[in-house]
Amino acid sequence: MTPNTRLASYTPARWQLVTAAVAAIAAVSGSFAVAGLTQAFVGEPASSFVVDTTPAVVVNTVLETLGPLAQPASFLLALAIVTALLTATVLLALEIEVTAEIQYLAVPLTALSVWLLAAGTTGAALAAVAPALPATAVVGLVEYAAAHDPLSVRRDRTPDRAKRATLQAGFGTLSLAGIAYVAGRRRTPDSSVPFLEGGSRPPLGERRLLRAAESEAFDLPGAPGLVSEIGSFYTVDINTIDPIVEADDWRLSITGAVGDELTIDYDELRDQPTERFFSTLRCVGEGLNDREMDTAVWTGVPVSELLEDRDPDTDATVAVVHAVDGYWNTITRDELERLYLVYGMNGRVLPREHGHPVRLLVPGNWGEVNVKWVTEIELALEDRDGYWEERGWDGTGEVRTVAKLWSVDHHEDGRVTVGGHAYAGRRGVGAVEVSTDGGETWTDADLSADLSSESESESDLEAPDVWRQWRYTWEPADESEVLVRAIDGEGRLQPENESGSKPDGASGWVSRTIRPNP
Repeated sequence: MTPNTRLASYTPARWQLVTAAVAAIAAVSGSFAVAGLTQAFVGEPASSFVVDTTPAVVVNTVLETLGPLAQPASFLLALAIVTALLTATVLLALEIEVTAEIQYLAVPLTALSVWLLAAGTTGAALAAVAPALPATAVVGLVEYAAAHDPLSVRRDRTPDRAKRATLQAGFGTLSLAGIAYVAGRRRTPDSSVPFLEGGSRPPLGERRLLRAAESEAFDLPGAPGLVSEIGSFYTVDINTIDPIVEADDWRLSITGAVGDELTIDYDELRDQPTERFFSTLRCVGEGLNDREMDTAVWTGVPVSELLEDRDPDTDATVAVVHAVDGYWNTITRDELERLYLVYGMNGRVLPREHGHPVRLLVPGNWGEVNVKWVTEIELALEDRDGYWEERGWDGTGEVRTVAKLWSVDHHEDGRVTVGGHAYAGRRGVGAVEVSTDGGETWTDADLSADLSSESESESDLEAPDVWRQWRYTWEPADESEVLVRAIDGEGRLQPENESGSKPDGASGWVSRTIRPNP
């Protein structure tokens, strides 16, 4: 067998591709270990590419099919894209070495090309060393181990030695990936954010509201209380890797059809008159009985305070709100007048995944209106479609009334307690009715206290809109079809007709089959 024949037995795409793929996985792992889920992570540009280029019909299909799993699926797709790019980069380096017939040429080529790719896409030149080093190490180890004579890249290299070296590098990369995951999670900012005024507990005003919610809450197994923990509060946005915005760097501009434009920084915002209030957020894309609905105590400033001296044009009927991640949404002038710039959540500094340092809160409207990482409020004379409206959604108005059945508690004496949460936006929840016979008869459920009266609001913005818990106990003799429906504070019954979440939120009565405790 001639040297060229032996080289060809190693260089077919099968094993070169495996080596390149292992090096690419090592590169992604090294980047995550150093950068975590930040903009310096090599997967972030691919994540942004997926968000920006995926057609609306694909986005909507994925959302409807996967629901809350859509965002993790998008992230996995981004990782697959960046891994494929890195694989191609390393593969090219290996092919150049074979063509040039220069021993170990692929090693420096891998280091340079991976670094250039990572630095060019993330803009973080120093952090780009993290993916380059492990990718280079994999190629170098495979090159060395596969060669019988380290001074020759061609002469005595065999398929068996190449295969064994590549597999060994693969197992080593798996170990690196596990270590990188632990290290990367430590570098990823989490929800353990400080309290608003420092110290070891929330400020007095927020603490009073949190205590009121705790004292009034029902004990419903499997369901949250009247205030959701930050770590379990649902999050939905267009990002798979959330932006990091430092409070010292944040600015908000009020522009467009105003006589006097305004730019305000974080410290100036916090010097404004502050309000603390309960408010519930519900995602327009959630299923009827899904759990993308939560409540918190929010701390923020009414936008009306900032608009007083701006002389806004009376013909400016809408405001276009822009965010640092490229998201935007359009709200009406009426909504703008009752809008809040929020910087606190449950007595803590607003966490990163909820829009740190400042987000919008429009009480009573669907979650997509409450723009995170807000940077600009632009008053406009003509209406414009928002980010999700361009993709076929229409969830910019007030939420639909809904009663959720989230808790089923079987008692030892044979009784069953069902419960959950009901929400109707600023209309409030007047009653919740339960049927245990498939809708033939209805009975009022017990309701938790209305927390809206507890909010510390000195304005007339009707800010407090908050869910209420409900519960109902009975003793089923046989299998029961339980239905639940809410009546809002204006006396209107939750619609029975079922609809999907697109385009403007799911509707219908939640039902569940309950069996007696065996």
